[in-house]
Amino acid sequence: MNARVPDHLLIDDVRAQAALDAMFDRVWAELAPPPHMTPLEWAETFREMGEEETSKPGKYSMEETPALRGILVETGNPNVRKICSQKSAQVGYTAGIVCNVIGYHIHWRPSVQVVMFPREKSSKDFAAEKFEPMVRATPVLAERVNLKSRSAGNGTTRRSFRGGLLKFVASNSPSDVKSSSGRIGIVEEPDDTNTNVAGQGNAIALLAERTKTYAPDDLQLIGGTPTAKATSLIVKEMRSTDQRYFMVPCHSCGETHALEWDNVIIPGLKLSDDELELPAAELDVKWPQREVYGRARWEDAYYTCPHCGTIWSDDERIANIKRASLVPPMYGWVPTAESTTPGFYLSELLSTFEGSRLPVLAMKYLTAKHEFDQGDPEKMITFWNSSLGLPWEYRGELPEEDELRERAEPYAEWTCPAGGLVALMTVDVQHDRLAVTVWVAGRGEECWLTFWGELSGRTVLSHQGAWGQLEELMQHTVRHASGAEMSIAAIAIDCGDGQTSDAVYDFVRKHDSRRRPVYAVKGASDRVGRVEIWTTPKAIDPNRKSTKADRAGVKVSIVGSAKAKDLILGSTKEGGRVRLVGKGPARMHWYKGVRDDFFEQLLGEMKIPGLFNKRIREWTERTDRRNEVLDCTVYFVWLCRQLRLNVFKPTQWEAIEFKLRQASLLVAEELVTEFGEDSREASVAAADEATTAVVRAATEESGQEDPAQPVHTHALPEPALAADVPPRSEPVRSMGGGRISLGKMSRFGGRR
Repeated sequence: MNARVPDHLLIDDVRAQAALDAMFDRVWAELAPPPHMTPLEWAETFREMGEEETSKPGKYSMEETPALRGILVETGNPNVRKICSQKSAQVGYTAGIVCNVIGYHIHWRPSVQVVMFPREKSSKDFAAEKFEPMVRATPVLAERVNLKSRSAGNGTTRRSFRGGLLKFVASNSPSDVKSSSGRIGIVEEPDDTNTNVAGQGNAIALLAERTKTYAPDDLQLIGGTPTAKATSLIVKEMRSTDQRYFMVPCHSCGETHALEWDNVIIPGLKLSDDELELPAAELDVKWPQREVYGRARWEDAYYTCPHCGTIWSDDERIANIKRASLVPPMYGWVPTAESTTPGFYLSELLSTFEGSRLPVLAMKYLTAKHEFDQGDPEKMITFWNSSLGLPWEYRGELPEEDELRERAEPYAEWTCPAGGLVALMTVDVQHDRLAVTVWVAGRGEECWLTFWGELSGRTVLSHQGAWGQLEELMQHTVRHASGAEMSIAAIAIDCGDGQTSDAVYDFVRKHDSRRRPVYAVKGASDRVGRVEIWTTPKAIDPNRKSTKADRAGVKVSIVGSAKAKDLILGSTKEGGRVRLVGKGPARMHWYKGVRDDFFEQLLGEMKIPGLFNKRIREWTERTDRRNEVLDCTVYFVWLCRQLRLNVFKPTQWEAIEFKLRQASLLVAEELVTEFGEDSREASVAAADEATTAVVRAATEESGQEDPAQPVHTHALPEPALAADVPPRSEPVRSMGGGRISLGKMSRFGGRR
């Protein structure tokens, strides 16, 4: 028989089993993944607000920022990889979205996070004023982030924690932007970030590339206040989103609409006709005149429903916003475009803060309007951007594209009316193409466009891809109204991109000659206009004086692009050559049938107030178009300075005209008919040879006209129309050294 187990042993076994089960429960609890929780649930469960962050410390509540609920919900959507927000100030975005996303991915789902700011100071300010107070006030974050630790590279802009890393980077630091990768990428104020980091594109695009290593589990969060409409990066980003608006229901009629400033009424701002007819004394009693606000009563401002006209008090406005924010799944937001990327428009009208009450906003508006009416738009621009969350549109400072299209003149491509005398080619280099313009210069820098196009192909490798096409194109000639063929006199090629500069230098070394100089040029790092259009070129090849080959080395010319754009586009309504019409010095002409994007690209930049000093305007690229035409036109202006065409004397222009007329006699139709096309081509070469000699003699004059040997010329005919200038089906190639060569003389920086 089996012996009976003593009771005390059985009790010990039960206790041991219970202890073992408890141990396993603790282990599994420790190792088990946390339950699913969204950033919104995390914020309302764990987030605490300290006295350093808000005047209402305590548990974080979305009731204070109800419009942000729908945005925070999308940050936890696994199908969303990018979220954009075009916002005003005072809507709680930084504390309610950015800080909550950071906290969630420190505590609940540890991840590597990269937050990009415009400048290093901005990142340090965020760390000291937003992040560190949040950590100190929120216990679950304080347990994981040691703010006092300086080990393992920790510091103000870098915090490591269990399972992840948080790094604050500056957009103006190429090493920071290019070396930082993370699952979460956050961009604060994209309009203030660098638009070109080390020549490799804007900081937002580079940071987006850094999150792709975690795809499809990555998240990009971009939010900021817009600036100028044509140049704003956040406006550009919003174009590719579903463009959601927060629709607020009226408590009276139930209809919904997006809150707009047009629905805000400021009593006394717009008087009725009957009120305007009142006697002055009676009008002053009803609507007293005040120095800044006029007769408007900002303290009585109110909102009206655009559907039923019901007047909303501020409390009713806030209550309507809160009611809409509680309705899932969109929480008040309605998309207006097709896209998989959520985009949100936030204005201060959606804010519940005391500083954003309607009377306060009305006072800001009236103050800005007062200064705007006196000619200072700065505060109105600030109100538009920071209070309404809308980009400011600079109108009237540049002509409209349609206005330029209407001014197109009836001459054909690769032909030129009588006023054009010197053909110049300019090239803007992109990685996959060359953008090319050919302008023909005349007296007083009047110019005619004769070609605009692009040559597709790689440009990084020397003498390959698009470079071969450029070699062929530079042999093309322009048919003058007189019938003469003008060869390209000089070429300027952009070498500002470090990835393509060596290919440009090789092309210049191969093709630069006394007969037709080829220049490597790059724009100065000046967006204001402090650098002159022409500056002394800089040699980049060493030992230029030791051997004949070295003496033929490349010189890079720095172009004062900003000052040239001032000249071409201007920064006021009356300024800029592009606005001048008719014939005469400084006029710009283009032909009918030019590729349609010529006009928008010519207006591809705007001079707007700078980021840090609003009183100084800077040239900024527009985000809705390319600007290669403008860059090429800038290089054309530089070529005119390099060749000194802007200071040519009448005798020098007359000499060129005389030889063009002489050349036209050799290409008369009777000669071609009698002797064949070979005779025509030979005559073109002869004409070029003669023109070269005349231009050389004219440009090397001491500056005094020689009365003993005047240059006699007859008046040239009026500019030919397209019908008068025969169309060109094949390029006419000059034979040998018969080009108009202006850049080879020593006084023009050449080598003679």
